[in-house]
Amino acid sequence: MNAMEKRELVIERSPGYIRAAVLEEGRLCELHDEREEGGARTETLFYGRVQAVRPSLNAAFVEIGLELNAFLPLREGEVLRGGQWLIVQGAAQQSTQTKGLRVSRKIQLAGRFLVMVPGESGVHVSQKVRDPRRRQELYRMAQSVCPEGYALIVRTATEGVTAQTLEAEARELDERWKAAVRKSLGMIRPGVLMARETLDMRLVRDLAGQGLERIVTNSPDCIQAVHAAMQEGKIAPETRAEFFDEEKRAQRLFDALNLETQIERALRRRIWLPCGGYLVIDFCEAMTVIDVNSGKMTQGTDVEETALRVNLEAVYESARQIRLRDVGGIVIIDLIDMQEEASRDAVIAAMKEAAAQDRVPVSVEGLTRLGLLELTRRRGDAQLGRNLRTTCSCCHGLGEVLSSEEVARRAMRQAHRMVLSGQRGPFVIRCGATAAQELEKMALPMEAEVYALAAPGYHREKFDIEQMGEEKSPPQGAKRLTPVTLRMRDDEENAGP
Repeated sequence: MNAMEKRELVIERSPGYIRAAVLEEGRLCELHDEREEGGARTETLFYGRVQAVRPSLNAAFVEIGLELNAFLPLREGEVLRGGQWLIVQGAAQQSTQTKGLRVSRKIQLAGRFLVMVPGESGVHVSQKVRDPRRRQELYRMAQSVCPEGYALIVRTATEGVTAQTLEAEARELDERWKAAVRKSLGMIRPGVLMARETLDMRLVRDLAGQGLERIVTNSPDCIQAVHAAMQEGKIAPETRAEFFDEEKRAQRLFDALNLETQIERALRRRIWLPCGGYLVIDFCEAMTVIDVNSGKMTQGTDVEETALRVNLEAVYESARQIRLRDVGGIVIIDLIDMQEEASRDAVIAAMKEAAAQDRVPVSVEGLTRLGLLELTRRRGDAQLGRNLRTTCSCCHGLGEVLSSEEVARRAMRQAHRMVLSGQRGPFVIRCGATAAQELEKMALPMEAEVYALAAPGYHREKFDIEQMGEEKSPPQGAKRLTPVTLRMRDDEENAGP
């Protein structure tokens, strides 16, 4: 992260629900939410039972006490059998809501400075620690405190850390793992073995030491926990902790910081850039696609300079939107075409710089021959849009519905099928108001008594056809449709000699 940027953590608690925002220079860059029950499951430890092994997928499905069985990729040479019990950890939400949690047998217990991996060995230092001398120092300290039977990963936020601090955290993580193993011995059915920390405390843990200047919350319990963490040395003393009393200020915390407006913008498909260009963000099953458009941008001495300026703003904003929406998997950015190699190199460098601010690993793969910028981001919890929105009941996620004319034609074809099958009318087609209007404009392709009736509350694509008895009168408001032969006769009479 740029050294000049200020990072703030805003935590809002309400009954059964936690919402947290990470700000950089006052701009919303991350948004997280969690329900006390049934929230995200990454980092959670489960005691599970293998339900099925699928060699063709090199994976197993594991019952872990949730509605859907978890998906467990198998490591090379790993052999499991049905009914086998094992400890797994939530690794990532799958790309769709119909797939179970992705889990791993590689357990990672995270502390502020260390990540402990039971059953493995060795010491590793985060790649984000760039200074070779500091890397070597951290490696030696971690090696001296690493318990037998574990591997240790030294995290990025280790400025000023001592060997004693690392040793104390290693002992704490060791005890957490042993407690989980003891608990599993008494479990008789699959379920949660060790829940992860609450959202607010996880963020405090992960952001401490990463330029976190202020923590503000509306929760008395949360502010007490933050002060306790400060006294234990888990949060840098220069970090300010503030309690926001919503009752006294007569304002909600997120409203006071103008976060609700920024959240609403984060759900939009089109995002405007300062230069006048804009992004269009679309999600699909396999990947996320971001289309870059020049829009109202007219500055620049030539086409190449204009394209470069828009693309540079686009990659920085794309990186922020990816973080904010918690996009995982493959991301394709369709840039404005650039002819010069120097321009393409500058855009790739800007994307890597912007991605370096992300706490989730991002790999920038480069530009394709067609000018598409490819990158991947590790999947975490559910994307922002899936957390805050649900599939449209009208279009079922397509973003489009049938035109009223097409609905009318489908209803007409169905009525024709009924006549051809020998059914006798009269028939009443009930449908939405706009489709009924289209039916009234059409000529019947058969000799039959057919009525169109606008039905309040009908989905715009829905229609029903009722076969009435000959003794029944058509419903009030129904309009009879004209057979094509009668309409042709009327047209001839109106034409005159």
